[in-house]
Order: sequence, then C-alpha cells, then structure tokens
Amino acid sequence: MTELDGRTALVTGASGHLGGAVCRALAAQGARVVGTYRGGAERIQALADEYGVIPHQVDLSDGTAVAGLLPAMTEVAGALDILVCAHGVTERRPVVTARPGSDAGDLWRLNVSASVALAGAAGRQMLRRRHGRIVLLGSRAGTHGMPGQADYAASKAALSAWATSAAWELGPFGVTVNVVAPGAVEPDPQAPAVYSDRENQEVVGRIALRRLGAPAEVAAVVAFLAGPGAGYLTGQTLLVDGGARW
Repeated sequence: MTELDGRTALVTGASGHLGGAVCRALAAQGARVVGTYRGGAERIQALADEYGVIPHQVDLSDGTAVAGLLPAMTEVAGALDILVCAHGVTERRPVVTARPGSDAGDLWRLNVSASVALAGAAGRQMLRRRHGRIVLLGSRAGTHGMPGQADYAASKAALSAWATSAAWELGPFGVTVNVVAPGAVEPDPQAPAVYSDRENQEVVGRIALRRLGAPAEVAAVVAFLAGPGAGYLTGQTLLVDGGARW
C-alpha cells in the first residue's frame, strides 16, 4: 500500500506546470485524483491516460462554477479528503501604472476568491468526517514581495493569512490547512515567458542551490502535506525556494 491509498484529491489548475506535477505526485501515492482545467486539454488527457486523473473542466473565475465544483466532483469521485488549489495567474505591472479597483480584479478573483471559496467548502465537508488536508499554492512573492508584481504578491500573501486563520478553526476537527510557497521554478515551456533569460540568470545567482526548482520538487512537498506524516503540521507557509535571498 502507498500513503494515499483510498484517499480522494481535488487539484485545481491541473493543466498547469505545477498543478500537473501535483496530480502526478498524488496519484503516485495512490490517491484518486480529480484535476480541474480551463484550457490545456491535451495535458489533462495525458494525465488521465498515464495516471488515471479524472478531468473536470471549469472556469474558476466564475463564482457560480466555483460553488458547483465540489458537489459535481463528489458525485464522480466520492467524498473529498485532499484539496490542492494550484490554479492562479500572474502578471507584471508597476504599481504606478495600475488603475485602482480595475486591473487587479480578475487576478484577485481567481487567485484569492476562488481558492478561499473552494477551501471553505472543502473544510465544511472535511470537518464532518473529522479528517482532511487543504493545501494552497502560494508564492515566495507573498512572503518577501516581488518588484513589478505587487498585486500578485498581495494575492499570495492573502492565502497565507487565510490559511493561518482557517487552521485554528478546522484543527479541532482533524483538518490541516497549509500553504506551499515556491520560489523561482523552471518555466513552463508551453506558457508565455514571464522573465527573460537574463533575469532568470540573475535570480539563480541569488539562490543558495544555484538553480531553479523543478515542479516535481514543489509537488513532493504538497504530497507530503497531503499524507499521514504531516498530521501535526498546520497553519504554515512552507517556502520551497532553494534558499533564495533577495
């Protein structure tokens, strides 16, 4: 038997670079995995073919779709044991060029509102069963800031604050809530580049391990938090950044 045999996991953003890695890590530990996606059907199909991931297409920027996700998933795969919110968007924009109340709306709706709504709904399910694991994908930007990405950094910081509070509320029911905050990770070859090669080289020079992280290394931390060995770990934001300093 593997650590997550008999457990059911929902991974949002499963067609993404990190979300796909999380699906693979959880499935390798024996979990039944439902993976959500908005685009990237080919990637999801590959996960389904190789790891048995159950695809579920949904637009998480739509509040109605978010509200219906857990009931729909439960019908297909059963009661939820593990939730991993790995969806999200990032954008680079100087603070002085932002238009108050408009530019950050979509980013905040997806990165924060959808994650918090799903985690809250999952928590309600889990507390009745007195067991559960909730893991949110944050970012080192949320703990240390990132020039040009103030809105993104703020959205990830909000997840850490929410997780710390939710951990206190759900802890008495055996439900843990944590955030995994990756630092600089190898870029997704199928997505538009966020940083130039020169910028990536500069970042590597400020990382103790002198390299970018691999998605599988981030996913391994998520899988640990989802398993029985992390039963006494909650309300934490775990940096997975190779010892970065900036």
